[in-house]
Amino acid sequence: MYANVSQQMYARNRELAETNKTLSLLKTIDALVLESHASLKVVCQHITDAIAQATDYPFVGLLTRASNSEDEMRLFGWSGKDWIGGNKPDVLNLPIHLKTYQDWLENPAVTSTISMKDVKPSQISENLHLKTTDVERIFQSVPIKSALIVKLRVRRRIVGLLVVGFLVDKEEISESDTVLLDSLGDSIGVALDNKLLFEQNQNVLKQLKESNNKLVALDEAKDDFVSMASHQLRTPLTAIKGNISMVLDGDAGDVTDVQRKLLTQSSYSTQHMIYIIADLLNVSRLRTGKFVIDAEPVDLVKLIAEEMEQLEFAAASKSLKLSFKKPDKITSIMLDNAKTRQIIMNFVDNAIYYTPAGKNISIELTENKSTIEFRVIDEGIGVPKSEQHHLFTKFYRAVNARKARPDGTGLGLFMAKKVIIAQGGAVIFDSKENKGSTFGFMFSKNKLAVPPNFEKKKPQIEYLS
Repeated sequence: MYANVSQQMYARNRELAETNKTLSLLKTIDALVLESHASLKVVCQHITDAIAQATDYPFVGLLTRASNSEDEMRLFGWSGKDWIGGNKPDVLNLPIHLKTYQDWLENPAVTSTISMKDVKPSQISENLHLKTTDVERIFQSVPIKSALIVKLRVRRRIVGLLVVGFLVDKEEISESDTVLLDSLGDSIGVALDNKLLFEQNQNVLKQLKESNNKLVALDEAKDDFVSMASHQLRTPLTAIKGNISMVLDGDAGDVTDVQRKLLTQSSYSTQHMIYIIADLLNVSRLRTGKFVIDAEPVDLVKLIAEEMEQLEFAAASKSLKLSFKKPDKITSIMLDNAKTRQIIMNFVDNAIYYTPAGKNISIELTENKSTIEFRVIDEGIGVPKSEQHHLFTKFYRAVNARKARPDGTGLGLFMAKKVIIAQGGAVIFDSKENKGSTFGFMFSKNKLAVPPNFEKKKPQIEYLS
């Protein structure tokens, strides 16, 4: 009776020891993968070392893919009780093509055992891509008689193989070893899959970072080129605009009605080009942190009227009715004259361009108790609702706008918003496709009030994001 109880206790203790060994190994493997930032090869080597050290198996090999997309495996780590921490033969970095073993890999059986009796070292070297001399050296040191191969299957695909060598024939491999390696296989498979996904994500992030760096470099080169070209174009265009103005004023003699019409059209086109160049230069200054706000007292009624005079010819050529609703008196506020003028020109010019012939464009300037508000209201093509949140971003143009005006830069509204916000204002925008749009701005009178005894000083630099 006592002998029977002792045998039961011995069996129970052995079972508990095997369970503890399994749990300890699983914990070690999880920690190795979760806490390690090392390469896949190093992690695989640590796993095989841990298994060999805990079990005294003479050979433990771990094969896996170099990435989730590869259709081949390599021996990434191997160890054994006589090789832990010692010098092991180097592994040749040659792949094992999965298609060669596709039938076996697709077999639902998780583990397979093979006898090493009739296996020659040359066959091992060919399959595991070790040097034949190294395999012979291993066989001499560790007389492996059989091997157990565990398929590491995760998400219905094989991510690796765990190969364990034994000093006994395959028929003598214990059930406890099979159970242990099955359990380890599940954990190692998930661990390897997570590691492969992590490395795949790291590679994607690396590629994205490299691509982004190239795009940034290209963007900077583009901005430098645009800035250089814009500087070169601005001077002659300014001279052309000045000469046209002198001719229109009669400084070169009398001007006929036909000549005046042609010169007015040329003046408008030249001014439009000057504003485009100014947008390009300001975009470059934004990037380099040299965007200048040169504030001075501005009478918006006068400024708007002057810009409307420039645009009357363009409106008349499309039979558009251009009206200006203004207050009898307006409070001057501190604004950048040139840049605010450019915003007004951009809003009105867009309204003229995108409004069908014969329609109305209303320009409104209102002064309330605390704010001054400017609006351009048209009956044009409008902006699709799905695209409105992109409208004020750099180089963006709505689809219907690109069709109507293929030569636009996509910078006018972007710069308008930047300038309005830089001066402490807010953008006014509302639009319905095929109904029309409202563009404008609102400024606080108190915030931009003209200081007493104001004297214009050197412009300050605003750093905009």
